[in-house]
Amino acid sequence: MGEEMKSRSMISRGCFSAFKLRVIVFVSIFMGMLTVASAQPAGDITKEEMALIPPYCPYAQLFPKHNTSERLQWEARLGREGFQAIHHYCWGQINLQRALRSRTSASERKFLLKTVVADYQFVIRHVDGHARDFVLLPEILTRKGEAELLRSDFQDANISFARARAIKPDYWPAYSAWAEFLIRSGQKVAAKQLVKSGLEYSPGARVLRDQYQSLGGDLSDIKPIRKPPPPESIAEESKESKQTGEEIPEINSADPPSEGSPQH
Repeated sequence: MGEEMKSRSMISRGCFSAFKLRVIVFVSIFMGMLTVASAQPAGDITKEEMALIPPYCPYAQLFPKHNTSERLQWEARLGREGFQAIHHYCWGQINLQRALRSRTSASERKFLLKTVVADYQFVIRHVDGHARDFVLLPEILTRKGEAELLRSDFQDANISFARARAIKPDYWPAYSAWAEFLIRSGQKVAAKQLVKSGLEYSPGARVLRDQYQSLGGDLSDIKPIRKPPPPESIAEESKESKQTGEEIPEINSADPPSEGSPQH
């Protein structure tokens, strides 16, 4: 009888230990998911870091000046729907600064860049359906593409840049950043065609003009065209890209770019 009770006790303790182990594993996974999704910069945000992010960031949620009258002015300028999530864009830019520091370890840089992309994507999803009202969407898509290039996620970067161009065809950074990657990858013909398309919508963009000439292009060949109205949503934007014949170019990642921010 005593041996039977002892055996049952051991089984009970074993089951309880296994249960505790499953709970610990689940909590660890869940907390890891939260860490990636909620990418608020660790520690204090320094004055130097704040000085390098946009002037509206201090008025975003969870930033010092959020509960001030100036916040309403920024909401009016940028769009209320987008401004509700803009703190994620600000966090992403701070984490990007930290990722690119020379003293940042490779593993930490990898993690930080992942959180940067996650924060940018959070804002993009938040404003889906309000693309016309959020003036920063092309910029955020372009910044997301740049971060994806740093992570060697070339296909995702290609899509991000293409979306930015479809929403705002005259937003030249969405052309130049991807063209720079194509040039570094040896795809100069594709880069030249992309830069030419950008110049047709934004003929005065100096970066595109310099890129086009460096690729052997003649600026006199550029024929400016009128830009179409922006789409209502990202889903509609993708549909319009197909209707207008804009195709996402193929990627040859045999010669990826060096780790550094794409030039604007």
